[in-house]
Amino acid sequence: MMKKTELKIAPEELVSELGKILKGYRLDAWEIYLLREQGTLVEVREQKLESFEQEDNLCFALRVIRQGRLGFGYSTDFRPGALKKLVEAIFLRIQESDPDPALGFPETDEPAPELPGIYDPGFFQRSEKEKINQAMILEQSAYGVDPRVKRVRECQYNETLTEVRIRNSFGLDRKGIATNFSVSTAALAEQGKEAQISGEFDWSFRYDMLAPEKVGRTAGEKAILKLGGKPVKSIAAPVILSPEVAGEFMELVSYALSGENLAKNKTWLKGREGGKVFSDKVTIIDDGLFEKGPERFPFDGEGVASRKKVLVENGMIKGFIFDSYYAHKLKTISTANARREQFALPPLVGPSNFYLAPGEKSPEELIAGISSGFLIKEALGIHTADEISGEFSVGVSGQWIRQGHLAEPVSGVAIAGTLLDLLTLVREVGNDLKFITNCASASVLLEALEVSGN
Repeated sequence: MMKKTELKIAPEELVSELGKILKGYRLDAWEIYLLREQGTLVEVREQKLESFEQEDNLCFALRVIRQGRLGFGYSTDFRPGALKKLVEAIFLRIQESDPDPALGFPETDEPAPELPGIYDPGFFQRSEKEKINQAMILEQSAYGVDPRVKRVRECQYNETLTEVRIRNSFGLDRKGIATNFSVSTAALAEQGKEAQISGEFDWSFRYDMLAPEKVGRTAGEKAILKLGGKPVKSIAAPVILSPEVAGEFMELVSYALSGENLAKNKTWLKGREGGKVFSDKVTIIDDGLFEKGPERFPFDGEGVASRKKVLVENGMIKGFIFDSYYAHKLKTISTANARREQFALPPLVGPSNFYLAPGEKSPEELIAGISSGFLIKEALGIHTADEISGEFSVGVSGQWIRQGHLAEPVSGVAIAGTLLDLLTLVREVGNDLKFITNCASASVLLEALEVSGN
């Protein structure tokens, strides 16, 4: 986290000054993206403060279009002279790029919604002691689960206030503010010569909705349950993916439903729009307004008003996600899916709150219906899957299911296949939707899947 800096200029003054400078150049279009982030990161170890870092950063990025060419620049220097030099540098470099008729910025569309629930007005009112105490409780709870929990790592409390302002030459002018609070930790359990580690995480837009005690306890319990895990013999059996594992697979699915990958012929779903591809139980939604999603915000990285999109409905492909550029390229409209991973990069197509729609059954009910099967709680290597073909091969661990109950821990086994096969095998989706990142799922019950073990 960056160190706290003193701001020399108010955000409104910066936007106004940049607007005046940009109007002095012969540009087809321009866009100002302003980002201010304020926050605190706390880490404790053995009930002692390990680190306490604060930030207050203001930065901006510019995109300009001239004669069909795109120019981009960014800075944290707000002096008028520096602003002019940045614009001049962008103006000079723009000739190095190739003309592209798909370039463009969004015009003002429907009003962006008011979302008061994403901002905690008490953000600046809490003491350092209160913030440190959240991390202390987190660590205490992990150790308190069982004497076999020997160490607790990365015990952190984090809070961030984010303010965004987007203005362009077409009259679009957006402002948004959100707070985010989170706690995370990893517990290490030991038994004899064996050691197992497991982590847990929780977040909320509101401080008082955090549950550090539950998070610490869950991390400890998950580590304990992994002790004694052994491979099973290779077998085809019903499989339940935990929300954490299913959420990682959903991130891979988001690549396949990207308008950018569609335009570049890098998705295994190209040409299948309007056709039934997956199980009837599969409905996939991307929704920047979803109340339980961490990316809930009034607009996307270009200022397009957030909205709900049903991308897959009962197994049928309904659409893809787009920013303005790829929408223009494929002659459609933006779905409010321009994402800015960092201010120093132009926006890219990406998911907002992307999730597999939950069902009605609890995880316990899914387990109760299985006489012999496998609950997968963790997977290693999902990020190595082939994004273009959807092929994957990953190591997994969890617990075996016997007669509707969780039994012995399992480790050292693997599953392989394609995302197409995986989503075709979905028999049920649970009601325990859980967002860790912006791609999420509830528990997912799959028809017989090959588990490779001994």
